[in-house]
Amino acid sequence: MYIVIAGGGKVGSYLARVLVKKGHTVAVVEKDERACLALSDWGEALVINGDCCDLSALIDAGIERTDRFAAVTGDDANNLVACQLAKVRFGVPLTTARINDPRNEDIFHKFGVDYALNSTNILATVLEEGIMTKDFIPLASLAKGKAIIVELQVAADAHVVGETVRQQTWPQSCVLTSIIRDGEVIFPRGATVFNAGDTVVALVSPAAQRQFREVFR
Repeated sequence: MYIVIAGGGKVGSYLARVLVKKGHTVAVVEKDERACLALSDWGEALVINGDCCDLSALIDAGIERTDRFAAVTGDDANNLVACQLAKVRFGVPLTTARINDPRNEDIFHKFGVDYALNSTNILATVLEEGIMTKDFIPLASLAKGKAIIVELQVAADAHVVGETVRQQTWPQSCVLTSIIRDGEVIFPRGATVFNAGDTVVALVSPAAQRQFREVFR
C-alpha cells in the first residue's frame, strides 16, 4: 500500500520504519528541517518538508493516490485538519490520527476520522489497573476505551505451554486475534498449541484484562 504520514518526529519516523519494513511505500510530511534530514538520511521513504495542513505539501507527498493516511504530530488541531483534508478533499479511504489531549477525542470521532488513537487513555488504564509489566503491553484502545488491543509474551513456565487454545478458559469479553512466532503470524484455531516465547495479540475489554493475564500465569 501507499501510505502518507503527517508528522516525522519520534512517532512518525518509527511508524514509517515499521511500515517500510512490512513492504509498504511510505511518504512523510514534516515541517521541522532536522527531522526531515534524519528521515532523508535513512533513505527509505519520500520526505516532504512542509506543513501537513498545506494542500501543496500533501499533494507533493502523493496524497491523491494514497491508500492510508496517518496524522501523528504533537498537535491535535493539525492532526484533525490533516485527516479532514485527506478524507474530504482527496478521498483517502482510511484515516488514522494520534490524539494528544483526551478531551479532544469526541471531536475526532464527530469529524469522521476512522481511527483516533488516544495514547493518554491507554497509559492511564495501564497505571490505574497496575498492569504494566514487561510481558503484557496494551497497544491501542478502541471505541473510546471500551476495548483494548493487548500484547502478551508467553513465559517459559506458563502453564499454557504445550496446550491448545481450546483447552483454556477465556474471558467472555476476549478475542484471540493472532500469535507471532519466529517472525511469522499465526491466526489461532482451537487446535493451535502455545509455545514458550510466543507473542499473543488479543482484543479484550478493560474489565477482562486481569482474567486474560491469568490464562497465561
